[in-house]
Amino acid sequence: MGKHLLLLISIIIPYFASAQAPKSSAQLTNSLTVAKHFIQDLADLDLALDIVLSEQVIVKNPDQELYDYLEASLQEIRLNLSTKKIEELQFKKYHELPQKEVRDIDPEGLNVEQMVFVYSKNRLLTALYVEGNKIRSFTLVSKGNEMAHFVTY
Repeated sequence: MGKHLLLLISIIIPYFASAQAPKSSAQLTNSLTVAKHFIQDLADLDLALDIVLSEQVIVKNPDQELYDYLEASLQEIRLNLSTKKIEELQFKKYHELPQKEVRDIDPEGLNVEQMVFVYSKNRLLTALYVEGNKIRSFTLVSKGNEMAHFVTY
C-alpha cells in the first residue's frame, strides 16, 4: 500500500506543478510564430485576403458587413506592408515595449503574453492578439483620451 501511495503521489505532484508553472518558451514564442506567419501571408499579394481572413483570423458571429470591414482593414495593413521590407520588421511582445507605450494600453483581462506588436523602423505598424494558432484581433483602438484596447471580432 505504501509503495502504491508513493507512486501515486510521484505521478500527481509533477502534474499539479506543471499546471501552475509558467508557460514554456515554446508556448510563449508560439504567439510570435503565429504573428509572423500572419504578416508574411498578408504581405503575399498572391494570397487573397478572404483566404487569410478565413484561415488565420477568429471571427465569432460573422456576417457579410463584418467580413467586408475586416477585409478592408487587412487591405490597409497589406498596403502598409507593401512599402516595408518584411525581414526588417520587428515583432515585440507586450513586456518588451517601453513603459510609455504600455501605460496607454488596457489589456482588459486579455493575456498580455499573447499580444504581439509589429514595428517598422520603430513605428508601430499593427498590434495583434493571438489566441491558439490564430489571430483574435489585429485592431488596437483608442477613443479620445481613453486607453487603447484590442477589438475582437
